Amino acid sequence: MRRFVPFSVLLLLLIASTSALSQHDHSRCGTPFDRAFREQEALRGIPGYFGCNAIERVDVKLQISLHIVQDRDGMTGVADDDIIGAQDRLNLLWAPIGMSFEICRINLIENYQWDSLMVFTDYNEEAQMIAVHYFPNTINVYLCDTIVREDEGQVGGYAYFPGGPDVIVCDKDEFNFDAVVMPHEMGHFFGLYHTFETDLGIELADGSNCEVAGDLVCDTEADPDEDGNADPDIECNYTGPVTQDSNGDWYVPPVDNIMSYYPEDCICRFTPQQYNRMVEQYRTIRFYLW
Repeated sequence: MRRFVPFSVLLLLLIASTSALSQHDHSRCGTPFDRAFREQEALRGIPGYFGCNAIERVDVKLQISLHIVQDRDGMTGVADDDIIGAQDRLNLLWAPIGMSFEICRINLIENYQWDSLMVFTDYNEEAQMIAVHYFPNTINVYLCDTIVREDEGQVGGYAYFPGGPDVIVCDKDEFNFDAVVMPHEMGHFFGLYHTFETDLGIELADGSNCEVAGDLVCDTEADPDEDGNADPDIECNYTGPVTQDSNGDWYVPPVDNIMSYYPEDCICRFTPQQYNRMVEQYRTIRFYLW
């Protein structure tokens, strides 16, 4: 049975049900590259972004329906301050384009089996959960204790690109002000690829092929490292390991970009052209969101 409560009673509802958070040493993204999305995007004429650094604005507030899967003891495993903090982090990062987010309802899901969510081709618990717990025209965010995807193993979260369901799934430990998983997945939700994307072609270190390769955003530095093995210094300057492209040029990847996999302490920003790509995706595809 679907149950939801207004966000205004969040504190009273969650204080009694918050349990100690389990410690998961992961924040890997489980969002797969969506070739069908890219092909449809090309047909719609949505470009990559090359050279326009004037950030556009949409001035819209979007509603988040937050679904929290309870554990077998009926606990949420999510602190009230973390929920508020996650919303605040999104609003801070999306402020440059005038987009903000509001958690309009919290839906407690009593089926504890989905707290360890398994997403496989022949056993898709996500499909069952969404069939029962989903609010149209809002961004549906599902919080689970453990998320396992068939091709990725355990992940911190995943999302669907524009044109897919309005769904983001996030590990409970990764839903707070300090964690970058939720902003990272929201970036995918609005059409951003990983900075280290290679399905569209390998971007050269000098960015000369950025219009057709990598993440299709030309003001994100070319990134050769999908595993986030960089060793930045205390000021988040890249210090290696060093990698050369096919022309013999050296990569200096963006260790502070939200769509990368580098250390969480450094990740803090989108670029102007990433913002403009998200604006275009919202206006063209996800415009129906409230």
